[in-house]
Amino acid sequence: MVPESAVVVWQVRGIVEDVHCFFYPRRAGFALAVERAGERLADEVFEHFPSLMARAREMKRTLVQAGFEPVEEAVEGPALEGLLRRFAVAGGARLHGLAARAC
Repeated sequence: MVPESAVVVWQVRGIVEDVHCFFYPRRAGFALAVERAGERLADEVFEHFPSLMARAREMKRTLVQAGFEPVEEAVEGPALEGLLRRFAVAGGARLHGLAARAC
């Protein structure tokens, strides 16, 4: 289940279920997680955003190459960057619209 303080980075659609990737704060850095149907598939800890985002892009690319379809993001480019900055500075951001419907 996506924590309320999470920011969803991407979502892909499979034949049966969607998979989404999000990050949330931890005591030392941030956790990057991937879930499918409420089941946690991956949970990795990062100290810095650039490495977290690089890993998120790598995971998405792997799933898309395996046949998953990217879901159109409601927040892209500069808007997503703004959410990430707000999250890092204030310690939280609103839950992404796509994840709110998935919960």
